[in-house]
Amino acid sequence: MKYQTIVDTVAMQIDLVNIDTKDKILQEILSLLNSNGMHVISKDYPVSVHSNFVIREYQAVANKVVVASVRSGSYSHKDILENRTITIHYIALEFAGLVRYNNKLDVLANNTLLTVCAYLNTRHIPFKITGLDIALDFFTDYSKVLALCTKKSPTTAYYGANETQVFDTTTYIEKIAQNKQDSAVQKAYLYDKAIKENLDYKLTRFEVKLQSLFFTKNRPNLFAALMKALNKYHVMYVPKIKEKQKLMDEYDSCSIMRQRDIKRIGFDKYRCFFDMATIVGFINQLYTVQERKENNFFT
Repeated sequence: MKYQTIVDTVAMQIDLVNIDTKDKILQEILSLLNSNGMHVISKDYPVSVHSNFVIREYQAVANKVVVASVRSGSYSHKDILENRTITIHYIALEFAGLVRYNNKLDVLANNTLLTVCAYLNTRHIPFKITGLDIALDFFTDYSKVLALCTKKSPTTAYYGANETQVFDTTTYIEKIAQNKQDSAVQKAYLYDKAIKENLDYKLTRFEVKLQSLFFTKNRPNLFAALMKALNKYHVMYVPKIKEKQKLMDEYDSCSIMRQRDIKRIGFDKYRCFFDMATIVGFINQLYTVQERKENNFFT
């Protein structure tokens, strides 16, 4: 059975202290998006009635699909060393749906991401990654893949393997309240990607969403933290229904999942692994890609 590791979403942020510099970079990024054959639409709205800061939000659209989102705004930051509050002007970008299995959109999304990163790297404009969606894509039925968290956080609630889910073709791993979805460090789910993308072949995706707080906590040792975060889950290809049900029952019978339990139950026999080389290579490319002077393409 074929499966692969992919990065489906990247969020990044540029922080600046000079508003004019921020505006110049923003306009050049929007120009890049327009030049890539997309239509950029915008809207402005205040953060709150108590704030003078305005968030400007833009969406780059192609074939009625949002390929990239850009958000520009400001926030106050306390400089502890100088004991003063400064205003940080930011540009937040998100490229979601890098792998939709629609060749035209996938090429456009990935090329646009690299074009923006090349622009920033070539001009030595620093940016930081603030979000990643990393996935395992299985070219098989949704019913033949089992995903479980085997290294649980004591502060997080989880669904049981046999617990009823909201949707028939989506399995959520963590139980996260709706008002805490955006502030969660990470969350994962398994779903039928063929249904979502209206594909004519079988495709099941297990996706781990690593959010802003994850990167705030783990930026100095990012790759080690990524490996630890992904290793919390056992994602397994189990083609036989009876074997899958047995694994689910064994999982639910353990209040605490220890390594000896994993070995006894036999999870590793079915386990499929994330390819860290693919993930590391993807991230490194974002920070190293450069424009070519002669034709403004990236290398």
